Amino acid sequence: MVPISIDYEAAEFNGTQWKNGYDLEDFLTSLTTRPGTTGPPPLGNKKRFKGSYEIAASFCVPKKKNGKEKTVIVATHGIGPARTHWNSPFRPQDFNFVQHAMDKGYSVFFYDRLGCGASTKIDGFEAQLETAKAVLQALAKMVKEGKYTGSIKANKVVVMGFSFGSYTTHAAIADKPEIADAVVLTGIGFNSSGLNLNGLVRSFIPRIANVENPALYGNRNIGYLTWPDVYGLIHNYFKAPAYDFETALFTESAKEPFSAGELLTFANTISAEKWDKPALHITGEKDYIVCDGYCPGIYDEPAKTLYKNAKPLQQSITKGASHHLNFHNNAKDTFNVITDFLSKNGF
Repeated sequence: MVPISIDYEAAEFNGTQWKNGYDLEDFLTSLTTRPGTTGPPPLGNKKRFKGSYEIAASFCVPKKKNGKEKTVIVATHGIGPARTHWNSPFRPQDFNFVQHAMDKGYSVFFYDRLGCGASTKIDGFEAQLETAKAVLQALAKMVKEGKYTGSIKANKVVVMGFSFGSYTTHAAIADKPEIADAVVLTGIGFNSSGLNLNGLVRSFIPRIANVENPALYGNRNIGYLTWPDVYGLIHNYFKAPAYDFETALFTESAKEPFSAGELLTFANTISAEKWDKPALHITGEKDYIVCDGYCPGIYDEPAKTLYKNAKPLQQSITKGASHHLNFHNNAKDTFNVITDFLSKNGF
C-alpha cells in the first residue's frame, strides 16, 4: 500500500447526480442526444481537488538479473480490469504480461487505479482522467527515486497503459515528460472517426455497480458503474475467432466498476509535442472502442502529429484482436512487440 497525496484541477460534475437506475438511464440518454439539445454538459468549471490516499501496488523483479531489471515498467490498467490485467492468474503462460516482461529481464510496477481494486475508494463523481493522471505522475516520480522498489534503483522508467490507462499515461507525459524515459500505449487510438464515444456509452449499457452486485461493489458510491454481463464485455473488448469464451468469462469475473467521471473523460487528444523520447502505440486490428471496429486506415493519424517529436514513434496493430489485447489468443504477439521495442531502443 503506497501512500500518496495529490493536488490537481479537474472539471466538476455539473449534472444531476442520479439516485437510482431510472435516473441513470435518463442521464445516459441525455448524454448521447445531439449536442445542444438537452441543456448544459455534465462537466462544468474547473475545481481544485486534493487528498491523501493509499494505492495498492505490486513490484516484480526477474530472478535472473543482467542489468535490464533496472528498467522499471510502470503499468496503469484501464476501465474494467484492476491491476491483475497485467498479471493474469488465468492461463498465465498466454496472458500474463508481468511474467513475460520478467522473462525478458524487465521489472514491473503495477497498481490499482484510485477507486479500483484494493486502492482507496473515492467519489465516483470526482474520479476522472485528471485524477488518474495525478496519481500516475506521483507514482512514476516515486519509482524514479527508488521508492517502493526494494533493492532496485531504476535507471530507466517506462510508463505503460491500457485503454483508459493509456489516455491517462498520454496525458501524464504530455504534461510532465520528465517522469519517464519511454512510453507504451496499448488499446489506444486518437482518430475522432474511430472514437465513437456515444456508441461506447450505448454498447456498455451502464448500470449502477452497487445495485448490480452489492456483495462485490457495495463499497462504491452510486457514481460507479459497470456493464451488466459478459456479452457487454465481449461486444466492446473481444472479437471472434481470436479469443476463447472461457477467457471472456474470466475477465468478466475479475471486472472492476468504473466511475462516471472516468466515462465522461475517457479519451483525450492533447498534443504530446514535448515528448522527445521513444513511444510505442499498439492496439488490435479490430478494436471496437478506439477504431469503431477496424483500425487500418485511421490509426496512423493524428497520432503521428500528436507525437511528432518522439524519437522514435512506433505504431503497431495486432492482427485479428479487438480492444482487450492482453486476453486474445495472440496476446504474446503484442507482448513481444512491446519488449522488442524496449530492447531495440536500449532499454
